[in-house]
Amino acid sequence: MSTTLLTVFLAEAILYAVSAQQLNRKVGVDLVLMPDKSTIPDSITGILWKHEKNKLAEWDKDFGLDIYAAFKNRTTLDLTTGELRISGLTKTDSGVYSVEFNSKLLDKTYTLSVIKAVPKPTITSSCNSDKTSCTLTCEGDTTDAEPVTYSWKAGEGAWEVSGQQKIVSRNDSTKIIYTCQLKNPVSEASEDFDKDLFGTGGWLTKARLFGISLFVLAVAVVLLFIFGHKAKTGVWFYEKVVI
Repeated sequence: MSTTLLTVFLAEAILYAVSAQQLNRKVGVDLVLMPDKSTIPDSITGILWKHEKNKLAEWDKDFGLDIYAAFKNRTTLDLTTGELRISGLTKTDSGVYSVEFNSKLLDKTYTLSVIKAVPKPTITSSCNSDKTSCTLTCEGDTTDAEPVTYSWKAGEGAWEVSGQQKIVSRNDSTKIIYTCQLKNPVSEASEDFDKDLFGTGGWLTKARLFGISLFVLAVAVVLLFIFGHKAKTGVWFYEKVVI
């Protein structure tokens, strides 16, 4: 490739990068497209917005305003600025938007991606037979919500972008709360997992606490008997009474 052709190719690539704006919007919200003021002619006789190759909104000073197809009843056009507003976005609104003033196409286009918000995830767990490690799985219906990233954090630690699963070993602290986060360009949602995976819960488990309580109660009963006997007879129960 000659130097001249390479220069032209790079110039076109830079121009495309500058003139094409990527937009991400959530299903159901509104979209506002505002042409740069510097590109708007002083005298406007016609405005034409297109979605892909199809007419979306068209205004002519002699024939008035027309809104086409699925954009009817939810689209407005500002005749002085060319601002286009679309309400209640749907997946089918995704695509490239372009605008013409007085039959002249502006360089800048808008590439819209309409996606759903991520759901609140659920976390399930499964452990190996000897309970030395467990796998946490973060799940949620991400249909029409892609691209979605999965992140995990332990306790107050930093988020780590990873997959849907996280391996937890028995050596990890059972006090740690694990959190999974789903995130896409328009939303994020998270869920905590605070169950005791390995059934240890530290030294003072419920079972041990119950056992300690029974022991203390038994000691209290014995002491009550001993001191009660002393109070009634004047001697300890193990002392012989001399007659």
